[in-house]
Amino acid sequence: MRQFLKRGSFTIFLLALFELGGFILIPGFQLKNYAGALDQNAYINLISSNFGSQITVPSLFALGLGPYMTALIVWQVITTVDDKTTSRMSQKVSGYWQKGITFVLAALQALAMSKLFLRYRPKTLGFDDETFFWFIFTVLLAGAMLIVWLADVNKDLGVGGVSIFIIPGLVKNLPTVLDSGLKKPLNFSIIGWIIVAIIVILFVYITVFVNEGEYRIPVERIGVNSFLTDSYIPIKVLVSGAMPFMFALSLFSIPLLVVSNLNVNAKLSKIISLLFSYHTWQGIVSYGLIIIVLSYLFAFVNFQPNIIAKSLKESGDYIFNLAPGKETEKYLTGQVNIMSFVGTIYILLIALAPLVVGLYFPIVTNFSFLFGSLFILITILDGISQEILALIYKYRYRIF
Repeated sequence: MRQFLKRGSFTIFLLALFELGGFILIPGFQLKNYAGALDQNAYINLISSNFGSQITVPSLFALGLGPYMTALIVWQVITTVDDKTTSRMSQKVSGYWQKGITFVLAALQALAMSKLFLRYRPKTLGFDDETFFWFIFTVLLAGAMLIVWLADVNKDLGVGGVSIFIIPGLVKNLPTVLDSGLKKPLNFSIIGWIIVAIIVILFVYITVFVNEGEYRIPVERIGVNSFLTDSYIPIKVLVSGAMPFMFALSLFSIPLLVVSNLNVNAKLSKIISLLFSYHTWQGIVSYGLIIIVLSYLFAFVNFQPNIIAKSLKESGDYIFNLAPGKETEKYLTGQVNIMSFVGTIYILLIALAPLVVGLYFPIVTNFSFLFGSLFILITILDGISQEILALIYKYRYRIF
């Protein structure tokens, strides 16, 4: 318990620093409400909160965790594709590669956001626009790498790892999610809000239940009596986790952001607006396809059959009636596909059902984003709770 309190206190301190960085504006920008200052996608602030960022506010931590989380996923994909090379790397070298990828991604995003922030017409402190552009770029890039350092320190000395830095942004946006993109705030009656509360509670209960569900593949271990202990490989129902939601919102919004910032002919702009809108059948289908692709992609990022099969073969363990190696890998791949299919159906139900109903009753549309935010929050809190329990019971273990 003492270890948990120590780590928990340190994490709270780091979260306070993270929130403080979000209030430190880049020199030259005045303190004001930037949320609606630019003609951007109505859901842009909601999307950015999924990565602990606030990309409409010119602050030190405007980039948030987006570059780092993307880099970690890219690195996981690389380790899956080229396991032989990456497995020989030390943890230190692997960390350098991850930071390098983060730096490149953060630099690319900082370039785009620096151009965006110049549209706020800040005081350029006596510099020309080009020089001030590179000043903004440097501050944003430095802030992004500082966030990486905070996340790494928290992994070593705190609880929750990288994902805990997403929680404050999600929680802050939950009260306004249902109003996103609407011309006027929702004005439910007391009975209406009670119904909303019941729907939310029911959704949380079902999602927690589904999130805890897993398929267990029995493993035969050499030298271990199976009557005394059971060994198994767990595959979660939601094997892809919350990543499909987090990245689908971002990818779905990119075409509209590009169109709004570039000179695109009217016909192409109309087609893109139709295909990437939450309020058209075509847009809903596009959004669903993105979720399906990401669900299967992240399923194999989170559960890597080739690495698990290799580990079983090297340790001498095996799955009953399956030869170690390729046959085991093929079997595991099939099971991941099955679980991913089940999990994807649930994710699609959460994301698309409110959008479809919203075509006829627009007030329902934003429940898709409310459910998405809650889904992300539930999966993050589940991981953190497991880490906390491990810390609490770590020093209670006794052999006799």
